[in-house]
Amino acid sequence: MSYAGFKILNVFNNSPVFWVVLSLFIVSLPHLSRFPAWSVVLIIILFLWRLICIKHKNWLPPRWILVVISLSTFAAIFISFGTLIGKTAGSVLLVILLAVKLHESQSKRDYMLIISLSFFVIITNFLFSQSIPVVLFMLFAVIILVISMLSINQGDAQLSLNYKFKFSLKLLFQALPLMLVMFILFPRISGPLWQLPEDSQSAITGLSDTMSPGNISNLIQSNAVAFRVKFDDTVPQQNKLYWRALVLWYFDGRTWEQGKHNPTPLATLQTTTNENIHYTVTLEAHHRKWLYALDIPSNVPADIIYTSNYNLRSQQTINNLYQYKISSVLEYFNTSEISPWEKSAGLKIPLNSNPETLRMGKNLALQFQNKEDIVNYVLQYFNQEDFHYTLRPPLTPGFNSVDQFLFETKRGFCEHYASSFTLLMRAAGIPARIVLGFQGGTNNPLNNIMTVSNSDAHAWSEVWFKNRGWVRIDPTAAVAPQRIEQNLNAALDQAETRPLHMQINSSFLKDVLFYWDAMDNQWNLWVIGYDEKFQQKLLENIFNKKFELSEIIIIMICCLAVLLLVLAMFILKPWQKQKLEPEVKIYNDFCNKLASRGLIRAPHEGPLDFANRAKMALPEKAQTIEQITRLFTALRFEKSHHKQQYNELRDQVRRFKIAKR
Repeated sequence: MSYAGFKILNVFNNSPVFWVVLSLFIVSLPHLSRFPAWSVVLIIILFLWRLICIKHKNWLPPRWILVVISLSTFAAIFISFGTLIGKTAGSVLLVILLAVKLHESQSKRDYMLIISLSFFVIITNFLFSQSIPVVLFMLFAVIILVISMLSINQGDAQLSLNYKFKFSLKLLFQALPLMLVMFILFPRISGPLWQLPEDSQSAITGLSDTMSPGNISNLIQSNAVAFRVKFDDTVPQQNKLYWRALVLWYFDGRTWEQGKHNPTPLATLQTTTNENIHYTVTLEAHHRKWLYALDIPSNVPADIIYTSNYNLRSQQTINNLYQYKISSVLEYFNTSEISPWEKSAGLKIPLNSNPETLRMGKNLALQFQNKEDIVNYVLQYFNQEDFHYTLRPPLTPGFNSVDQFLFETKRGFCEHYASSFTLLMRAAGIPARIVLGFQGGTNNPLNNIMTVSNSDAHAWSEVWFKNRGWVRIDPTAAVAPQRIEQNLNAALDQAETRPLHMQINSSFLKDVLFYWDAMDNQWNLWVIGYDEKFQQKLLENIFNKKFELSEIIIIMICCLAVLLLVLAMFILKPWQKQKLEPEVKIYNDFCNKLASRGLIRAPHEGPLDFANRAKMALPEKAQTIEQITRLFTALRFEKSHHKQQYNELRDQVRRFKIAKR
């Protein structure tokens, strides 16, 4: 925190309203990037308005204005999201209503209520992300909330900001053992814990189930992790890493879609080698059902659907971290005949679109008798003509986008090359389709785990050859072979403007990113992926037996009880004699002298009340009792005092003598 920021906090240190506003702002801050613009503006205005009212209380809005703001918020949220209970919609509503509540809060009870509800705002942040940065920021938010609670309840006490911060940290560290026990032993439930119905307008990032010009090149701008892979043995070469996800059959002239379900029975593939690639995929949540596998899967778990397009599907939507083990073969062929459905779908051409491309494909069919010659000609055409591989291709509007790309712009990304190649093949009478997925990946030398990011998204084609089946043809490799052999960054021209994550050339920063990626992977496996199966496996490894749910609950209760006992012993320290300050010891001697005359100080009785009672019982000693009490309270409770006062108190108590009963 900057010096100026620390100074501002010290100025408002004793203002409960300031700390309540600051707490609510901090717990809401991660939400603001996903909230609608109108709600962000409203929240900031409400926060600033309440801060101004610290000095100008008469500027607080009347109740009818707060009612209007609340009702308008309900209406605006419903218009924006179509619901009031979705993840984003519910979070917007909660934060705005708390900001409105700030303006009618005047008492300690109201402030404590807002702080308590702010802890629920922290929980809503975990509905969207449970990453390490979010967790660390939320821990910081918890510290601020505890400081706010101290500020609200400090009364007339002058507690410094430094004291509040240290006290909050102390409470947090005392709670950490309890948090760990609850995390490890609290019974896990099947399915994601942090999940609510999706808002109707919530954006879902990642690979789409359709492809049109610009789709994948826009996705490349993000370096978010799509999935991670741990290979059991040798990692395949970069040019072999084709991660299959979707097959697109239907084309309307601009956009490729999956189309109808392929009814063709899954054909048995034959391999040229007996080598199977065994690996484990840890998939990030993408809120869809498709899974990724190396082209092409050979051994699929029983709970995963293997389609006739050689794609994998989960039985449930992937809303949280999902891990599966699988095997693939990289070289294969199919000697069976193409099915009537696949032949029809693979040759379907949209009417009244891309006439130049269709004319070129038909001419190729007349020029070459061999289908492989047609494929090689088109690949050579891409390689020798003035085609460019770029992240920022010119726009190709309308339903003649392939014509515009092939004969005008000649600048495109993988989706442009795959789309134009596939349409040319169909026009030449060769069944063809598009495959969406990822190509390549970055292997982390620290843990030998490969990370496949959104920036590795890719599209390629498959054509049908007799006695070979569906054969992968990647037209991008003809234009930019570095994309397949190395990575995307190597394939782009030097003048190409790259996303920020592609501009990192420092070896030090790359090493830092590798360490971060390794740590993030462990976090995902041990924290985010800590589910019911993981919990059972961990307990079995520790205790060498399988536990029932009731037994886990009993273990958790026992561990919590032991921890609470240990914490209580640590805090109270009953084995240590309380260290008394010098003036307290002297005053206790004074109280003991009065106790010999039957004047026993009650535990709840303060020095002044006790002195008044003693003076009434011993009027002849009233002046001495008054002086001793005055000196003790000055030493004990006043900010500044002198050693002379301490010496005088000691001498007065030493000379104070009363006859015993």
